[in-house]
Amino acid sequence: MSEMNAVMYHYVRPTPNRPPHGYYHLSLDDFKRQLSYFEEEYGFVDRDSFIKFLRGNRDTPDGIVLTFDDALFDHHEWVLPELQRRNLWGLFFVPTGPFVNDRVLPVHRIHALVGSIPANELHYELESVLDTEPSMSGESRGVADAYDEQSSSATVSDFKRLLNFVVAPEDVQGVLDRLEGRLTDYEPPTVSEYYLSETQLLEMVDAGMLLGAHSVTHPVLARLDEKRQRSEIELSVTWLDNLVGSQPVTTFAYPYGGEDTFTDTTVGALADAGCEYAFTTESGTLAGRHREAETFSLPRRDCNEFNYGSATFELP
Repeated sequence: MSEMNAVMYHYVRPTPNRPPHGYYHLSLDDFKRQLSYFEEEYGFVDRDSFIKFLRGNRDTPDGIVLTFDDALFDHHEWVLPELQRRNLWGLFFVPTGPFVNDRVLPVHRIHALVGSIPANELHYELESVLDTEPSMSGESRGVADAYDEQSSSATVSDFKRLLNFVVAPEDVQGVLDRLEGRLTDYEPPTVSEYYLSETQLLEMVDAGMLLGAHSVTHPVLARLDEKRQRSEIELSVTWLDNLVGSQPVTTFAYPYGGEDTFTDTTVGALADAGCEYAFTTESGTLAGRHREAETFSLPRRDCNEFNYGSATFELP
């Protein structure tokens, strides 16, 4: 039976000397080792075969499809040269907010804090901020804890959970502003430190990479009302289309990506925005995923499910 796996990456770098510093990353050496392992054990799905598969080709190609989230600086500086050296391609999902608003996304502000400040201090300061603004603390809306499988401390996990899944989405930036303001020696990251540029995105397309949308501000879409979900999706798809032109396939990756992070409303908004396929972070293979109901819930396996894919944490 054919087996095709989409494998998901975020930070890939040789050293933790850029934001988010000690937060998790896959070392560049391990990334290279993993690519060699994939080549030997699975092979890679070529770009045309992948596009044909998405278009309905019943013959599922065997191999690995490489996907990368968040348009990080890492992807142009270190990932792209390695893919080019091996004559490989990747699918890169781009959150468009940093390019439009010149502001680091909340999810990455959180990562940068965790990578720079001791977890107990962060949690204490966050609780102090929420105590002064109780309306911002919100209530958990039943979203599953997305961090059970990560090798970070319970304190770090709870800090991320509060900001990503409990504080109201519209309040997160303000809470982070207040939190960073309490950390007198902390220097927040800048957009240019964190993300690749529009020019670099175009260079990646010229090099044969595929781009997909990843929302504007990287929220948990299921926590937003329909109007805001549609805005997050439509604006991100339109921005990418205006920058790079039409892609061979129009794809989307759900922020956070668990089964509880999107709804039928989300899927309807994706279809109306012209998206044809959407990827989750639920583990599984792509074989047999041709039914219409599944084209908006395509699985991806985290790189840490394979040899050489374990993330490195160097938390303070």
